[in-house]
Amino acid sequence: METYLDIPFRCADIIAKKDAARVDIKTSIHNMIHLITVTSYNEVRHDPFFGTEIWKYDFENIYNTHFLKDELKKSISVSIQNNEKRLINIQIDLQIEQVEVSSRIYNKRIKTQIRLLVSGVIEKTNERFEHKETFFIGPLSY
Repeated sequence: METYLDIPFRCADIIAKKDAARVDIKTSIHNMIHLITVTSYNEVRHDPFFGTEIWKYDFENIYNTHFLKDELKKSISVSIQNNEKRLINIQIDLQIEQVEVSSRIYNKRIKTQIRLLVSGVIEKTNERFEHKETFFIGPLSY
């Protein structure tokens, strides 16, 4: 049953007095976790704690990946627990590694790749839930 609003929200549909796009609970939770992870702290005016610390390290040279991994896991876990109440028994698996990325300007660059796996249970349906996402962070060039 599709009862949740989809994001991004299409304002043109509302202005035209059309129904807003709807999605099921799994898609809605995926959308919310994605929104949490791509938002940095202090980016949402009414809730400065919405988001994560991922983007704090976007242009940093990262030397201690163990410290970064622990900080990001904590940040993501707290933010999902505070902002996605439909998910319980949340577990975060985070992998950080340096990877070569091809580029049009430079032949290859080293970027920090973050692979995120959020697992838990949808409280309403008692269904197992998994969300996978990959991010690249790091300086523009080395």
